[in-house]
Amino acid sequence: MRAPLGLVALALLAAASAALAAPRARQISILRVPPVVQPALGPGARVFPVYGSVYPSATFGAGRADAPGAWHHGDDLFAPLGTPVLACADGVVFSVGWNRVGGWRLWLVDREGNEFYYAHLSAYSSFGVDGAIVHAGDVLGFVGDSGDAEGTPDHLHFEVHPVSLLPLGYDGAVDPDPYLRAWRRVETIPRRAAAGWRPHENDPGREAGAVLLGASDISNANGLDRSSLARLGAAAG
Repeated sequence: MRAPLGLVALALLAAASAALAAPRARQISILRVPPVVQPALGPGARVFPVYGSVYPSATFGAGRADAPGAWHHGDDLFAPLGTPVLACADGVVFSVGWNRVGGWRLWLVDREGNEFYYAHLSAYSSFGVDGAIVHAGDVLGFVGDSGDAEGTPDHLHFEVHPVSLLPLGYDGAVDPDPYLRAWRRVETIPRRAAAGWRPHENDPGREAGAVLLGASDISNANGLDRSSLARLGAAAG
């Protein structure tokens, strides 16, 4: 029998806090080429992180001058402005806020300790807050073009960071494509999963259901802001 998600969340936050004791080099980009492995993410149902008929672009590993190591750490999932962005797994939301590259972004850590990065959002749902306990398919926010994506076609930048590669810091990202192609597509969004989001009556899933009124700049880094996890862990304790 699996432990309740709330207890799992506390354990994950405690583990993340302990990880801060690791050498700072762990957080520095050390790889000039992306990893080519595809570690298993462990048990648990996972879903495609964007609602509707969206397919990943094969942009992982492409050159990116403003990214650590100068390579693209994720895939871009193009969809209309305001398309719901979904939790890909049961887990805990953290590092919600703004940075220069990712714009309005957040992280999700699942039951196994794998971490997933969502960037360039236009707005958040009520689940898009630090410490939110979510289930696969919950609406976290909405597709946009914030950060360094401003002016480009609206999309979600999505990254997969397997727990086995977290010692590499931000460079522990692996190609999301094989995972994304295997994950279940969400066809309907239950009321609970929407948490206040209401689809447009004539075009379900294509209108943002939240307006971003304000946020705090909690990180100037491109990648993992583990201090936010530490703060959540301390509060939980």
